[in-house]
Parts: sequence; structure tokens; C-alpha cells
Amino acid sequence: MNQIERIHDELTKRFPNLAMNLDRPANEKHPWFLFVHRGEGIPHVAIEWRPDRGFGISTPGEDDYGEGADEIYPNAKTATERAIDLIETGSRSMSPEVVGLAELRQRQGLSQVELAARMGVKQSNLSLIESRGDVMVSTLAKMAAAMGGELSIQVRFPSGAEQKIAIAKG
Repeated sequence: MNQIERIHDELTKRFPNLAMNLDRPANEKHPWFLFVHRGEGIPHVAIEWRPDRGFGISTPGEDDYGEGADEIYPNAKTATERAIDLIETGSRSMSPEVVGLAELRQRQGLSQVELAARMGVKQSNLSLIESRGDVMVSTLAKMAAAMGGELSIQVRFPSGAEQKIAIAKG
């Protein structure tokens, strides 16, 4: 049993009343897909697995097919946890669109005052950070941590190859 089949089994046990389709590829080099149908009027959860790349998750609307995954996860555990969260909450996956720091904060449901307090800075300082065009990596890492996230920096090469860059923890 491979990783996406394990996810299918776990989700089937946890949500026995939901319809799920597991699409096996004809060629082992092609991706596997698991579709979890959450109910009428709620976009399904689509999980794509590529053994050499990990898992992609999205909650596509009618016009979103062929767009690729919204969220990427390196392993079955984190992909399963996210799928469970999406199923239980009925929420949508997060689009990979580029957003500014203020919008990122707002999407996490935080005001400037709340995030500034978590970061240990004044609200006026956070306002300046959000409006700057050039922010230090350490400041971005601190902001991400204060929102419950972790900063990750990645380089994409012309060949399509991508490589994450390690960020030293100060």
C-alpha cells in the first residue's frame, strides 16, 4: 500500500459517509489523485500525489481544473492533517497567489495590534514593516512565527527545478 492509499484508508475510516474517488495512474510516473466529496455546494478536496515531489491539495471550483495544487506538503502526515482540517471546517485551500504582508496578516485573522503584540513590537513599527518594499529575512521569519507559521525561502531555476534555502536561526 502506498502513501496516498494510506491517506484514502485513513480518511475513509474517519469520514465513512463521504464519497471518495481514488484515481490510479496507468503509468507509475504519473500522479495519483484522491477526490473527497464534502457535500452539495461545497468544493471537493483534491489530493494529488507524486512520489518524487510530495502532495498537492486544493479545493477547486468549477473553473479551476488544470490550475495545479494550491498547497504543497512534503509527506503523507501533513497532507492528511490538512485534508482533515479542510473536510471538518468546509473551508477552501489557500491559493498560491502572491500576497502582501498586510493581506497575509489579515488572512490569518489578526489585526496589526494583535500581531505587533505577538512580535514584541509597536503597532506603528508593524505598519512600517508591512508597507516597506525591502524587509529583512529575520523580520519576515519573526512575523511568520508570530502568526504560527514558518518562513521558507525557495529559488526557482529556469529549468523548473526548485531548491529551498536554509535560514539560520538566530
